[in-house]
Amino acid sequence: MLYYLEITLLEQEEIPLHLIWSKLYTQIHLAFVEQADEQGKIACGVSFPKYRLIKQKQLGFLGDKIRIFAHSVDELAQLNLDQWLQRLIDYVHVTSIREVPQDKVTGYATYFKASPKLTIEQRIVHQAKRRNISIEEATAHFKALQLTETFAPYINMKSQTNDMMFRLIIGKTLVDKASIGKFGTYGLSRTFTVPEF
Repeated sequence: MLYYLEITLLEQEEIPLHLIWSKLYTQIHLAFVEQADEQGKIACGVSFPKYRLIKQKQLGFLGDKIRIFAHSVDELAQLNLDQWLQRLIDYVHVTSIREVPQDKVTGYATYFKASPKLTIEQRIVHQAKRRNISIEEATAHFKALQLTETFAPYINMKSQTNDMMFRLIIGKTLVDKASIGKFGTYGLSRTFTVPEF
């Protein structure tokens, strides 16, 4: 990924940041859908430069910035984000398209759509059914494991197809080297990377 633009969400007294995220990401998703190929894939990927997991507080935090990456200026320009974000002009600041500063890249990451984790109780019931064992046996199995909860941040989204609300849970994995490919229509991928800087 050689080019990017950055969108900063502007703090508002009357509108919380999570509502701005919801509106913004819906518009970004729609812009991505317009550019999708026959397989529903796009050339652009996203990153969240202020993404944090705070284990002590069991919180995930996206921050107030999103970067959209592409291999060319044309791929970013074709998104036509000015049109898609027109209604949000008072709530976001969009930079011009810039070159990725290769000397500042600290590594690479995948940002992906994470599945909601089951609670330990749900895992026990699931495993008991799956393995055809008793609840007591499944409980003993899980007590032997060191389970860690994840608290990935999410954006509340509204499905355009069925009008249902859902959480777009966003996971992140740091990787050693770049992996080039296409992304889903949320700009996310478990396999393909974006630069971190």
